[in-house]
Amino acid sequence: MMKDYVKIAFENLRHRKMRAYLTMIGIFIGITAVVAIVSLGQGLGVAVDEQMATLGTDKIFVTPGTSLIGAASTAANLTERDRRIIDRASGVEDSLAFGFQSAKIEFKDDEAYVIVMAMTLDEGGEKLFKEVWGETYLMDGRLIEDGDNSKAYLTYDYTREDKVFSKSVKLYDNIVINGHSFEVVGFQDKVGNSGDDQTVYITSEAYERIFDKRLEDNYMQMIVRVKEGADMTAVAEGVKKDLRSDRGLDEGDEDFTIQTAEELIASFNEILLIVNVVIVGIASISLIIGGIGIMNTMYTAVVERTNEIGIMKAIGARNGDILFIFLIESGMLGLVGGIIGVAIGLGISKTVEIGNTLVLGTPYLRAWWSWELIAAALAFSFIVGTLSGLAPAYQASKAQPVEALRYE
Repeated sequence: MMKDYVKIAFENLRHRKMRAYLTMIGIFIGITAVVAIVSLGQGLGVAVDEQMATLGTDKIFVTPGTSLIGAASTAANLTERDRRIIDRASGVEDSLAFGFQSAKIEFKDDEAYVIVMAMTLDEGGEKLFKEVWGETYLMDGRLIEDGDNSKAYLTYDYTREDKVFSKSVKLYDNIVINGHSFEVVGFQDKVGNSGDDQTVYITSEAYERIFDKRLEDNYMQMIVRVKEGADMTAVAEGVKKDLRSDRGLDEGDEDFTIQTAEELIASFNEILLIVNVVIVGIASISLIIGGIGIMNTMYTAVVERTNEIGIMKAIGARNGDILFIFLIESGMLGLVGGIIGVAIGLGISKTVEIGNTLVLGTPYLRAWWSWELIAAALAFSFIVGTLSGLAPAYQASKAQPVEALRYE
């Protein structure tokens, strides 16, 4: 019986192709937007997870202020005293602290203003610097080391013409930062965004010389490595307690933020989820419009096929049979629109990924989808179509056979 319902609904749609296509526009626009946005959002989440896995899950991040994002703008500071307290905490193996400033950088006849980052390169800090920045991203030369106070480690865009300077910088060239000369000893490979790909790395001693201020008085962030086998949460709580005690703060009044790698990923995913929900909610307006279009189309179909309904009832069709025929027809409108929307949405997300790879080269913006996403999109479009056709289908099922047969 169900097979017959589907066959009748399909034949009715096939005979009204143009109307069916126009009716599905709202559905596939909405599904296209939802699938493309969710696909790119999930791809971003996967890319961040991969990057954090590369960084390592044995890390704790300490920043000034009460929020990891934008914390550097707060009045609180992290200093070398804080770092020493952290290094002495139970379960901590080593730490790396860094800060940055904007500076004027010159090469031959060109100049630019870029971010200059400096970090603590004692034994523990140097190990972390090599692990976080070197092992994965070193492209040429070497990293800076403790004592390299007149040397600099540059990033990818400096190796390309017309990125930072009109000419590319080569290994062992000299650049000038705020009037001080530095020899280039290495280059970082491409990360994918202009901030990371135009940064200059120097030692903390060089930082003090070119900015006339001590890095150890105002660290922007600290990366702390936890000893193998230690409990991350317990170590993070221990570090928090020690810093709170040294600063004379009560619990809950911290002017610093401590997060483990897992907590950082969870915070990012939570923000990403909120953004996705808002954007998908906006895109869903198209689905509502599409649903209204299906309802109008089905009301028109009921009027046009009143005589047909009368014939079906006259030869034994029940109210439920008529109801199912029209519900399946409206559901198929939604489903076909959903199929088109899913195909276009996946195509758009993949196009964005390819364009991003060719233009920006960043690994973060990528298309990622699962069968669950596709199934959910198709099921939702079918449900929207079915619900939109409910009222017209009910009206059709209640038609009186005699009146329907007499309808012209």
